[in-house]
Amino acid sequence: MITGEIPAEIGRMSKLRLLDISSNKLFRKIPREFSRLSYLYNLSMSNNQLSGTIPPEFGNLSSLEILDLSRNNLSGQIPIQMENCLKLGSLSLSNNDLSGAIPFQLGNLPLHQVLDLSDNLFSGEIPLQLSKLTDLEALNLSHNELVGQIPSSFQSMMGLASLDLSYNSLDGPVPDNRFFQTAPAEWFIHNKGLCGQVHGLPPCIHSPWATKDADTKKHHKFIISVAFSIFGVLFLLFLVVGITLVCYKRDKSIANDSCEEFAGKHFFSIWSVGHEKELFKVILGATKNFDKKYQIGVGANSIVYKATLPSGITLAIKKLQGEGQVVEQSFQNEIQALTQIRHRNIVRLYGFCSTAKFSFIAYEYMETGSLGAILRSGERAMELDWVKRVNIIRDIAQALSYLHHDCAPPIVHRDITSNNILLDEEYKAYVSDFGISRLLEPNSSHWSMLAGTRGYMAPELAYVMRVTEKCDVYSFGVVALEVMHGIHPGDLINSLSLCMLVKDILDPRIPLHMVDPFVKEVLAVILIALQCIDTNPQSRPTMEQVSQRLTYPKSLPISNVHGFHSLTLDHLMNIEHT
Repeated sequence: MITGEIPAEIGRMSKLRLLDISSNKLFRKIPREFSRLSYLYNLSMSNNQLSGTIPPEFGNLSSLEILDLSRNNLSGQIPIQMENCLKLGSLSLSNNDLSGAIPFQLGNLPLHQVLDLSDNLFSGEIPLQLSKLTDLEALNLSHNELVGQIPSSFQSMMGLASLDLSYNSLDGPVPDNRFFQTAPAEWFIHNKGLCGQVHGLPPCIHSPWATKDADTKKHHKFIISVAFSIFGVLFLLFLVVGITLVCYKRDKSIANDSCEEFAGKHFFSIWSVGHEKELFKVILGATKNFDKKYQIGVGANSIVYKATLPSGITLAIKKLQGEGQVVEQSFQNEIQALTQIRHRNIVRLYGFCSTAKFSFIAYEYMETGSLGAILRSGERAMELDWVKRVNIIRDIAQALSYLHHDCAPPIVHRDITSNNILLDEEYKAYVSDFGISRLLEPNSSHWSMLAGTRGYMAPELAYVMRVTEKCDVYSFGVVALEVMHGIHPGDLINSLSLCMLVKDILDPRIPLHMVDPFVKEVLAVILIALQCIDTNPQSRPTMEQVSQRLTYPKSLPISNVHGFHSLTLDHLMNIEHT
């Protein structure tokens, strides 16, 4: 355990990327010299005895992605200069003595993991601008002195999986959508006047978000359910009931197509209240009755359409094709998986609809398209420099690590391919298409029919046909090599040998030199990918190990002695073990 002041000299370590000095006995102020650490992306100083204010100079940390200063004795206000941390994804300042208003500038940050300001002395109202954090997964403002109402615009925070506003002085109605309606009362307790359709809260006499009389639901012809992942067991129950009702409806003769019962948080965010019950008509209108000109992709059992709604929101609509048990099972698998999960690198499910004529699933739309399509396009592939490629592979690894190690039961995707990796406009990667995914129930045999995409399937599936997480690990390795190589590495895998030159694995369209600052990350990806495609499943790393190694890459002692023209895989592996 370290005791004393934090040395200001740390600020001279200009190449420092990660600093974790949490859970020590450090005291006094945070050195302002830390602002010089321009490469620092992860700074954790939690659970110490630090005092003073948060240095405004922290706004100069342009690479900072994670900041944890929780459980200290910090005081004063959050410096507004923090809005300059344009990569900050997680901010934890809980259990301090911070005060004043919550800066509205926090809403301009790219926070997508955690914003935890709990157990402080913040006062004033909750800034409306926080609702701009649409990808934020966890927001904790509890145990402060906040007043006023919960902003109704919080309904647009579609990424939220956890929210805690307890122990404040908030009043007024709680936003009326499914996320808030199904929220536990503990998120809102010990406020002076909150009301709404939340268990444990009194009803509002005049709620500004009141919905239509529930009796109109008797006339609904079709049922649409929406994904909501916080309470898995409860929503799986809803799912079973919904599918049962859908199957019942399909056996009846239905004259008018209409998906009118839609009570999920995501579509409440897209349409104003009242319009969400016209979902089916809106989708048909946006795609001109599923016209071919709106097609953006074709799969084995589905066609994907681009649908721009009247509100300006764009969705990807996956319309199932054909009939039979295979198609129905694919539909149910995808819904079952995506109703349980929420991760920043997994495509977001907005809802699904099943009628006598159509079954479709609505996802967030990814402007850039699939990774596979970009790699196959000579011009677009040039946009994927090595930094973007390494980040894409890291995103995929984090998503799979979440599925395998953070979900209960674990989920095996079974079809990780470059075509099933979607990219947004900033080239952030999202895993999609859970049509053949499997939940690894503890008492299940996990035996399965052969399924997946040729060229990406683990070789043991040809004779064992037992689904494990290591099947996804192999597929990930193939995709990682494909990203590095520029094309599917089928021939490359068949001809791999220790004497193969590293340069022959890399995409020749993108130059790389030993002096490039990111060369070690590129070489680390190659090493990890080769381990993932080991023919022995037991020799492959877990996705958790892969994710950790990509997040905190090992520094390889490579010198200019080994240029790419002479560096072999054997050299590379020997260097790793030195």
